[in-house]
Amino acid sequence: MKKGIKEQYLIKIKELNISIKDIEKVAHIDENMPSYDVFLMNEIEQLDKISNIEAGYVIMPGHVYKESIIVDGKLFNVGKKVAPFYKHMEYAATFVCTAGNEISDRAKQLNFQGQLIEGYLIDVLGSVLVEKAMDKLQKNLQKKMIKHGMNISNRYSPGYCNWDVKEQEQLFSFFPDDFCNVSLSDSCLMVPVKSVSGIIAIGENVRFQKHVCQNCKCVNCLYRNTKTE
Repeated sequence: MKKGIKEQYLIKIKELNISIKDIEKVAHIDENMPSYDVFLMNEIEQLDKISNIEAGYVIMPGHVYKESIIVDGKLFNVGKKVAPFYKHMEYAATFVCTAGNEISDRAKQLNFQGQLIEGYLIDVLGSVLVEKAMDKLQKNLQKKMIKHGMNISNRYSPGYCNWDVKEQEQLFSFFPDDFCNVSLSDSCLMVPVKSVSGIIAIGENVRFQKHVCQNCKCVNCLYRNTKTE
């Protein structure tokens, strides 16, 4: 497989089959609170017309080195908890995905109008959208790699399990300019805000493993407190 393979997708909200109940669960809206189903359905309908959800990846050679990984000659200090998930890596799909500015702008507008709960729900919607879009990208990548006799790992990002977020700079060096219209701030935060990036391992003997919350100290994770036993 050649290095530098690039894929990029434009995704509409309705392609992601967003569940209103899932949004309310993540937002901790319980049955004793007013229903926001109609509000969210109307917002999704309008945002679907204007949103710019984008996702893409670039594939480069990669392998594990002790508690780090090396991608096309660049060292990423992923740490002892993340490195085992990349075991048997032969290639790395460096990815980025964004829900765009439109959803964050709408949340800000609602907050400015004093509709704080509604603004919060749209903010949560943006987080859910970017994760659902990444699920779609990951499934597309998996299908393509199967044709090459390869498997993929789960996705991991700088900031996960003490992986230094500053390594975003190295990660973004693999992307063309304005790839998926996402950029980095001086503090290595992504713009637009509702964006994710990271690395997926590819290899004949790579194994996919579900995320395990107890292995991660990220208290601000969108899904950390929504897991059902």
